[in-house]
Amino acid sequence: MPKLDRFATTCQGSVLNWKQVKGCLSMLGFLKRRLRNRSVSPLKHTVVTTFHEKGYQVYGRKCLESFLLSWPEDVDMLVYAEDVDVDITSPRLTVLDHVPTLDKLRTFRAFYGDNPFANGTSPHNPERTGDFRWDAVRFCNKVFAITDAIRRTAGRSDQLIWLDADTVTHQTIPHAFIDRMAPRDNELAAYLNRKSYPECGWVGYNLNHAKIGLFADRFEDIFLDGSFLKLKESHDSFVFWHLVKEMKKQGEADFKYLGSDYAKGHIFINSELGQYLDHLKGDRKEAGKSYQKDLKKNRSENWWASSADAP
Repeated sequence: MPKLDRFATTCQGSVLNWKQVKGCLSMLGFLKRRLRNRSVSPLKHTVVTTFHEKGYQVYGRKCLESFLLSWPEDVDMLVYAEDVDVDITSPRLTVLDHVPTLDKLRTFRAFYGDNPFANGTSPHNPERTGDFRWDAVRFCNKVFAITDAIRRTAGRSDQLIWLDADTVTHQTIPHAFIDRMAPRDNELAAYLNRKSYPECGWVGYNLNHAKIGLFADRFEDIFLDGSFLKLKESHDSFVFWHLVKEMKKQGEADFKYLGSDYAKGHIFINSELGQYLDHLKGDRKEAGKSYQKDLKKNRSENWWASSADAP
């Protein structure tokens, strides 16, 4: 690369005149553009989600239909279906019977199914019940589906994307966009960070990371050995955040941030993901869309031109 050789020869001296300085700065700009525009081989992606019978009827069906319509043809999906017959078929969908497939989930439910502090009762105020922050039994479905999917897809895909089943894809997603969202190198996962614990409606896992198997083991173990009961909160997003901080502190992995540490509220649709997806959290499932008040930034996509009104 003659241009780079000239750059090295010019800049290796201890004193440069102004013309040489300008030349070095120009070369640095050239190298920066080359690195930014260099071609990167497309990644292989697999998506994973889970739902039960009611969830399938209310939102899961639309999630699958919009996935098949709007995601790249080479992206497949693993579906962990709990007590539901999925009547949508495609070579891109692999439907697994939730209960017999996830034996560790059965073990966890059998042990903690009657423990009030694993089923929505606050350990700080036992009179407070039905609170998602301490409903590990409800949210552990997601955890054990993710860990099983990591082991199934490692070696066959580059990225495993957890996608909440109450999401809908409203616009065709380019493969290059999914590649750009993916964690790479020492980044074990890519997630929507915010002011508090993460929004985990989308989490991309780097299946090529040396510690991905260790992460899966730890994610399961924190539920199976009861460690979740010692945490401030015990739903999947808080436990995920706990593991992220632990692995960063130990220098075991880095992480890619798709949100903002200053963000709060419905950050999913206000991130880059909102160009292509909507996350129907809570009562938005019945509305079929997120609310206009949820948007904190101007969105030009047709989907957002008619956002639902808040009740």
